[in-house]
Amino acid sequence: MRAYIVDDQGRSSVLEGLEGFQPSRYRLAWVDVTDPSQEERAYLRDIFDLHPLAAERPLEREGMPRVMEFAGHVMVLWSMLRDAPETEKVETSTLYLILGDGFLITAHVDEMPEIDAMFKRLGKEEKPRRDHPAAFLYAILNASVEEWFPLAESLKDDIDAHMEEMLSDEKGGDIGRVISIKHKNMAARRTVSALRDVVMHLARRDLEAVPDDLNVYLLDIYDRLTRVYLEMDNNTDLISSSLDIHLSAVSNRLNVTMKRLTAIATFFMPATFLAGVYGMNFVHIPEYKWYYGYLYFWVFIVVVTAIMYLVARKQDWL
Repeated sequence: MRAYIVDDQGRSSVLEGLEGFQPSRYRLAWVDVTDPSQEERAYLRDIFDLHPLAAERPLEREGMPRVMEFAGHVMVLWSMLRDAPETEKVETSTLYLILGDGFLITAHVDEMPEIDAMFKRLGKEEKPRRDHPAAFLYAILNASVEEWFPLAESLKDDIDAHMEEMLSDEKGGDIGRVISIKHKNMAARRTVSALRDVVMHLARRDLEAVPDDLNVYLLDIYDRLTRVYLEMDNNTDLISSSLDIHLSAVSNRLNVTMKRLTAIATFFMPATFLAGVYGMNFVHIPEYKWYYGYLYFWVFIVVVTAIMYLVARKQDWL
């Protein structure tokens, strides 16, 4: 555990460990804990008077973002993006934020580079620039929102690349990759939609833990999340167009194949007809007595087939 504290004289410092820590001695406290044990949970619950559900809730790596209100504090479950280009799904890590009167607690299972960077900057500050724990909550949410824009752009670039491949490939491109992008975009859009709901909940003016002057900043985060959501919504339309292109390419390829097979079958129709006629078991068939009948048969078949082939090529049936 580590903490950033500001005392009543306005002096700030970063603590590694909370031995002898007493929140009442400080004007502001931000405590960060990674994968807390049961003892650490109980310790935080006692010194900050947390609701048991907030202190003892099992930490999840990937939980749905939401807000839970308790007497005197509020808990926010927030999804931090941990996406990698080579993965086929949206990787997130859940951050638990408990905001109360004069304190903020952040808990998480995985390491959080964003929080590490913030603590590093706070350790270099000579004077505190934030006088309310909600300001740290805003800073964390603000930093995480910026990570969603590259993901939305990356998905759009992947969709455009596969659309070009589909247009240039007569086989219609790799439909499996398009479906994978579709699932990834849908998962990202669901998460962003839930994050928007969380921010709108925090921007309500009936939460004592969130000061009114922070609402305008929260609404700015909401607007940026809306932009990300709209980009992903546009990606959905592009994916639908990609699937239409693929189906059209498959249908065209099937039509070409059927046209060629029909033309080939048509070429053999004269031979099939003559073979059927002269294969009948009648006793008296005059052509059987022709000395060159067999030669005439093949000459006729070759000439008719050649004529049909030339006509088919001229009509672009092949």
